[in-house]
Amino acid sequence: MTSRIRTSVICSGLFLATVFSPLILNAQMVDRVDWGTFLAREDMLWKNLPGRFESAAFTGNGQMGAMIFTGDAGRSLKWQMGRSDVVFNQLRIPIGDLVLQPAGKILQGEMRLDLWNAEARGSLKTDQGEIRFRAFTHSDQMVNVFEMTVGGGEKPAWSWQPGIAANPRKLYKKEPLTAADQNVAPVRSRNGDVEISFQPLKPAGGHATAWKIVPSEKAKNTSVVYASVGFGQDEAAAKAEAVANVNRAASAGLTALVESHRAWWHRFWPESFVSFPDERLESFYYLQMYKMASATRPGRLPLDLMGPWFRSTPWAMIWWNLNIQLAYWPQLTGNRLELGESLGELIDHGAAALAGNAREFKSDSAAVGRTSSYDCVGPVGTELCNLPWTMHNYWLQYRYCMDDRMLRERIFPMLKRSVNYYLHLLKAGADGRLHIPRGLSPEYLDQPNPNPDCNIDLSLLRWGCQTLLASCERLQLADPQIPQWRATLANLTPYPQDANGLMISVGVPFAQSHRHYSHLLMIYPLYIMTPEQPENRELVVKSLKHWMGMPKALAGYSYTGAASISALMGEGDEAARYLNKLLDSKIPPNTLYVEAGPCIETPLSAAASLNDMLLSSWGDRIRVFPGVSSTWADVSIRDLRAQGAFLVSAAREHGRTVWVRVKSLAGEPCRICPGLPGIVRATVPFKSVGSGVYELALKKGEEAILYAGDKLPTCEIRPVAANPARCNYFGQERKP
Repeated sequence: MTSRIRTSVICSGLFLATVFSPLILNAQMVDRVDWGTFLAREDMLWKNLPGRFESAAFTGNGQMGAMIFTGDAGRSLKWQMGRSDVVFNQLRIPIGDLVLQPAGKILQGEMRLDLWNAEARGSLKTDQGEIRFRAFTHSDQMVNVFEMTVGGGEKPAWSWQPGIAANPRKLYKKEPLTAADQNVAPVRSRNGDVEISFQPLKPAGGHATAWKIVPSEKAKNTSVVYASVGFGQDEAAAKAEAVANVNRAASAGLTALVESHRAWWHRFWPESFVSFPDERLESFYYLQMYKMASATRPGRLPLDLMGPWFRSTPWAMIWWNLNIQLAYWPQLTGNRLELGESLGELIDHGAAALAGNAREFKSDSAAVGRTSSYDCVGPVGTELCNLPWTMHNYWLQYRYCMDDRMLRERIFPMLKRSVNYYLHLLKAGADGRLHIPRGLSPEYLDQPNPNPDCNIDLSLLRWGCQTLLASCERLQLADPQIPQWRATLANLTPYPQDANGLMISVGVPFAQSHRHYSHLLMIYPLYIMTPEQPENRELVVKSLKHWMGMPKALAGYSYTGAASISALMGEGDEAARYLNKLLDSKIPPNTLYVEAGPCIETPLSAAASLNDMLLSSWGDRIRVFPGVSSTWADVSIRDLRAQGAFLVSAAREHGRTVWVRVKSLAGEPCRICPGLPGIVRATVPFKSVGSGVYELALKKGEEAILYAGDKLPTCEIRPVAANPARCNYFGQERKP
């Protein structure tokens, strides 16, 4: 991780600028990124205060969170509490809002989400005065903090509006609620100077929101609200947790909380850097990194579809047939692996439940259905693909860090169980091939149930057997199932295809618009069928065009999948076009994507697609700038992460790659395609293996710079010049 050296801090109103000295990373490379100034151009801005979830400011720490937007038709300001694990009957439910009601009528307001400091700051004017505020969710402590300064004759008041503790799916669908679907009203109480609202939940326990208002001793007309949410199996435990969190934060004081909160984020941001000449996409990218770090952390809850926030939704659980997988991609190449640990922890802690979901095969198998709560209880139904696909994410987490203990103790046993479920179902056909006699391609309409030989299942079974065999070789394991995995790969039926490309299954052509790209999983993200294989390039191109050629049912993540496949084919302009089409038509002002309910995975997967354009590392090589747009003449990246545990930095100037730096973190074999023009040179011994690919002799901890020309260029990391008129695109409601 790169550290910074702070030389001065300049405060002006609601804005904070920081000035840093350049950091010399090694003898050849200098980092000239002033993070405070750079991220200021990515911040979300509001010239008018937002009025809905899709345009609200949001903060979070991986378990708790808050949102800020107006309520009561613009007459009040809502500070909405969030906590990921508050569930009723295994479904997420809303908690409630602390509502700031000005004494006067709100005339105007503004707000900024400051990414560098991970806080929202704003002001509003009323006909009786002014209110200035800042709010953040502490990076470590389970507390939301709201500082407020009032001026003029304004005398605002706080009130509490509890959320509805009832079945959210039925509420969304406006279906009648039974007694089992709802709970009694919350109960207000006090513990000293702490206000409490406790919401009982059936069959026992509930959640408690606690808050304390503390006047500032240093600033006149300033106060701080500390708020927290407790959740427990009994009332006393829930209240005690929330009150303790509030009192601990209040005892620490605002100054100490701000310092420790900012310290975490100031370490987080420099873990990697990207900059390219599309201001809107660049801002979008950093907002997704902020969002993911706000929504999950190691040791905290995994990503569902909402993160620690809540909006009316029919999808108040974990969705395993695409959503959770897509959500956990951007941290990989983005070199923020810690954000992916919660998915592995979910699988580890849910091992017994995942085995139980396999029912008659539970002795040696594991599986999960389409949905579950955080306990992973979701008996497998017609969809067989969900756990194997999730295990691909877990395996990628390994590939980007190369922790063999993780592979041996955590990933290999569960991957083996997930593949075993498929193996139990395999049947030999009259053609001498092995077939999967039942399955279902997620959400494709007009398919039989069960649906034999779905391409998604064939893809995952192939990938699973290949990966188990590679893991045995890596770990020197003599597993008794090795012959079975080899025989499966040798005899498994080919992928069904027709004149239009890859089919849904052997009996179902791709004949109608469909948002999922599940039938293309062998292409992306599995990369076991690629355009680099001459026999498959035409099929890959044809299948992508056929899928995207029927746009009626396409959703946001359809465009992110198409962008990543385009980047895989080296079609950078197409990749950028798909992502900009997503932003033009699907992404709301604050990037919290909604389809009926929140779907956090779509914008996160778009950040992964941007990573795929900048750096890819599937197969046996690293590819630098494999799918950048031809309009991106200048691009700068630092410490993007590649499979094999490499950190890659590079610069593109005037449409040409100038230099590439690669650092080995694990001492793995290094093959890289730097995309440099002319004769390539390097600062360590290397050799060409053809097709623009080079092998570098790098031990663990060693690094090399590749370049073209006779002289080692000046290797500087700096932001690409930006048009101020196109910066800070998100936050404010905008017309297309």
